[in-house]
Amino acid sequence: MKGHVQYSSIGNLETLLRYFLIVVFFIVISITSNSFATVGEQLIIIGDIVNVRAAPSTNSDTLIKLLKDREVTEIQRQQQWIEIETHRKDIKTGWVHQSLLAKREKKETKKSSRNTSSPSRFDKFMERFNEHNEVVKKQNGIIYFSEVKNKGQGQIEIIATDAWVNAEREERGIIVKTVFKLWSNVVPVGSSMSIRIFDAQGEQHMLIVR
Repeated sequence: MKGHVQYSSIGNLETLLRYFLIVVFFIVISITSNSFATVGEQLIIIGDIVNVRAAPSTNSDTLIKLLKDREVTEIQRQQQWIEIETHRKDIKTGWVHQSLLAKREKKETKKSSRNTSSPSRFDKFMERFNEHNEVVKKQNGIIYFSEVKNKGQGQIEIIATDAWVNAEREERGIIVKTVFKLWSNVVPVGSSMSIRIFDAQGEQHMLIVR
């Protein structure tokens, strides 16, 4: 009788062990699939100003800052961090927390008119705009603008930080003229263009047109 009980116990242990190994197998498969399924996928920044770090940790050095709606490419994942390709010449790769990234939605291609700002022009502007922001930050330790929206037809809207809103009127004008020049350099001569400056609360502070 004792032998029968011992045999049953061993059989139960073998069954439990078999189920355990099956569960572990599917967990490993799931993790592997999640780690590699999205490599090379096009993503966009969803935070207003996002730190791109040298390693997958909040304690790691910040290489650059990317603004909202910036397109990047996924390289690999480590837990909740994603290594991205920035499509910039200075800093080519870095790490961003997955909560600050989202899949890029595919949009239907539409024919653009003469006055419409094509994505390529806006991308060129954003690259120069981000570089200008970084230069200003290194020199003064501040950022004047946090977000840029492409409204089409040569129009863009820029969200200013308190640093710009609280600056002297003449200084604000000089700062905006620099950004306006960056925008005018990518919009064809003869095409209409404008820049509207808003604060974080949505109040318009300045409008410049060409």
